[in-house]
Amino acid sequence: MISDREVTFFLALGELLADIEQPKRLIEKKLDAFRKARGLTEEYVRRGIREDLVGVILKKKLALILIAKTADEVERAANPHRPQYDFGTWREDPFALPEEELAIWGIVSPYNMLRPEAQDRYMDLFTRVFHITREQLISKAINDVKLEVE
Repeated sequence: MISDREVTFFLALGELLADIEQPKRLIEKKLDAFRKARGLTEEYVRRGIREDLVGVILKKKLALILIAKTADEVERAANPHRPQYDFGTWREDPFALPEEELAIWGIVSPYNMLRPEAQDRYMDLFTRVFHITREQLISKAINDVKLEVE
């Protein structure tokens, strides 16, 4: 049976291959980035990240790759973003996905003691991605949180 992620991947692949206006080298870079994005998301599933979250990550990552105009943009869209904390603020990147950063925090946090700033970032991402309040998150008043692509 074909998964939702596979459908997402093949639909985006068809869209990429149908765009004959792009330079061949850029299409090749995007194909490599597609493979990388697919591999990353499969690794997220193996690491225990929710299927619906991984599906959103793949869909958004492929969309960013499709609209990228340069090889650098393709690379930035394909790779996981490393969050940067500078002087009390988290720097945002237009090619960074909050869903992917949330997944990465979910993978690393069980094995590391997070600083208070990192704990706050993790909670902030969770509330942004799942559209819940911190109070709901802290009180565990969450029955069934649904995730949809915005």
